[in-house]
Amino acid sequence: MKNKPIPTQELSVEKATRMLLGGQPIRNCIVKGKVELPGTRSSRMKIILGNCVVDCFSGSETQFEKPVKLINSHFRNCQFVFSYFIGGLRIENCTFDSYLDFRSGGQNKPESEIVIQNSEFHGFVNFSDCWYQGPVSIIGNRFNRGTNIQSKKQLISFDFAPTIRGNFGLTNIESEGEKNISQ
Repeated sequence: MKNKPIPTQELSVEKATRMLLGGQPIRNCIVKGKVELPGTRSSRMKIILGNCVVDCFSGSETQFEKPVKLINSHFRNCQFVFSYFIGGLRIENCTFDSYLDFRSGGQNKPESEIVIQNSEFHGFVNFSDCWYQGPVSIIGNRFNRGTNIQSKKQLISFDFAPTIRGNFGLTNIESEGEKNISQ
C-alpha cells in the first residue's frame, strides 16, 4: 500500500454532504461526523473522495448511476448496504477500520467495472447477496478479518468471471463468525 499524503483541511459534515450531492469531489480533507447520502432510488451524482480521512460514510440504499471513487482515503466507518453501482465503483489505496457492508447490492453494468485494489480492511467485508453484472477486480488487498467475495453459500453471483488475486486474508468465508480467518 502506498503512503498517503496527510489531509490538512477540516470539512464539516454538512459541507461535505452538500458538495457530494452537488457532484463536487472532496479532496485532501478531514471529515468528522457522519456523511450520509440520503437513500434514494437513483443518484446521478459522481462521488469522489480522494486523500481524505472520514469518520463515517454511508451510501446505503442508493443506485449510483455515475462512478463512485474512493481513492487514497481512510474510513473509520463505511457502508453501502442495498447499493447498486450502475456506473461502477473504484476503491484504491484506502483503509477501512471497521466492518464494511456491501450486502444485497452490486448491480454494475457490463461497461462499469467494480475495482477494489491495494486497500486494507480491518473488519470483515460482506458481499452477501450481491449480483455483479459487469467486471469485478479485487486485487492486492489486505482482508485482516476476511471476506465472503468467493463464498459458495452467500448468494454472490457474477455475470463475468471476477479477477480476484494477490489478496491477503481469506476471501471465501461462509460465515462471519468463522475463526482463524487470516491466511
